[in-house]
Amino acid sequence: MPGRALHAEIEAVRALVADGLAEVSAAAGDLEQFWIRSACLRLAAVDAALVEAAGRITVSVQVAVGTVVSFGVVSGVAALGQVAGLGSGAVVVLAGVVLGVLVGTAPMVGHRVRVAVGRRRLARAGRVGGAEPVGAGDAHIGLLVVPESLERARIRLVSATLREVGSGSWRVPQLRLAARTDPVRRLAHADLLLCQAIDCLERYLDDLAKGWP
Repeated sequence: MPGRALHAEIEAVRALVADGLAEVSAAAGDLEQFWIRSACLRLAAVDAALVEAAGRITVSVQVAVGTVVSFGVVSGVAALGQVAGLGSGAVVVLAGVVLGVLVGTAPMVGHRVRVAVGRRRLARAGRVGGAEPVGAGDAHIGLLVVPESLERARIRLVSATLREVGSGSWRVPQLRLAARTDPVRRLAHADLLLCQAIDCLERYLDDLAKGWP
């Protein structure tokens, strides 16, 4: 699926999830109730996973950035070592330490970059018209059923994920391989969280039907 089309789909799913979360938050009598709290936490996590999915950075870009950063670090350390009068051995050790620190912080930095890139792309997709309006529905009458917006969000998310994989790769072995790569991996994680949130709401409604507190 072309990037812009995927971003528009993700933004539409985010809007539906936000709609469902708003309805649950307004309609549920007790947001600290275990199943309601669990559902809300998972719905918030769904949004975070979708933002990261939209912020995917291609492998070629990652390699290019890593190469430039590594070259810059080595060159900078060598220049500083020369000014400080360090031997070649000390320069190599210092460069290794700096690169080790960078490698250790790379996951955190990468996460922040993906989130920033994802938010920018999704904001652009929303302006184009990919998002749907958010509303609280009939929240004032209490939560009687799982919000329809969440069911619609799951259908749309699964559809977008399968289209991203490509119809020629829908066999189980191929799907397993695709699930290890971005953005499919993060879309699949978002779907898992959404399913868990829906399950929590169903448990809550089942407890209400049984008259449990």
